[in-house]
Amino acid sequence: MNIYLIGMPGSGKTTIGKLLADKLSKTFIDLDHKIERDALMFVDELFEQYGEKMFRDLETKALEEVSTCDDLVVSTGGGIVTQNRNKALMKGITIYLDTEIDIIESRIKHDFPRPLLKTKTLQALKDERILKYIFFADIIIANDHDTSKTVDAIMKALKEKQII
Repeated sequence: MNIYLIGMPGSGKTTIGKLLADKLSKTFIDLDHKIERDALMFVDELFEQYGEKMFRDLETKALEEVSTCDDLVVSTGGGIVTQNRNKALMKGITIYLDTEIDIIESRIKHDFPRPLLKTKTLQALKDERILKYIFFADIIIANDHDTSKTVDAIMKALKEKQII
């Protein structure tokens, strides 16, 4: 069974995903990195040259490909929830990493530029997406503390749902 991590940019999906995959002996996949490898371009370049719609189509295509595999932990892009069709492709368990905006801001302040954050604030982005994250999620976990506590909370939730 696959586990999909969703959440805001900078919410910790990749960091938590790697730790969780290791703990569960599953393969980790970062969907944005897969898109970049397949397209031979960085995400920000794809947005700039081809626009968000093209990127979302590539994102869905990459999700379709990984959904045919099993025993993965998949870190999705923050906007995966903007396309309702993606919910059906997430065969397994979807976990929303709910993270406070101030924590996200401190995490990404030295990161590469995030395409959508050039035109809107993190808060505006979260306001647009929060109901979609909740709609997609089977489990909601706060990721406002250290990573080991977040992974422990996910493990506990997976045990309670008798997934592991």
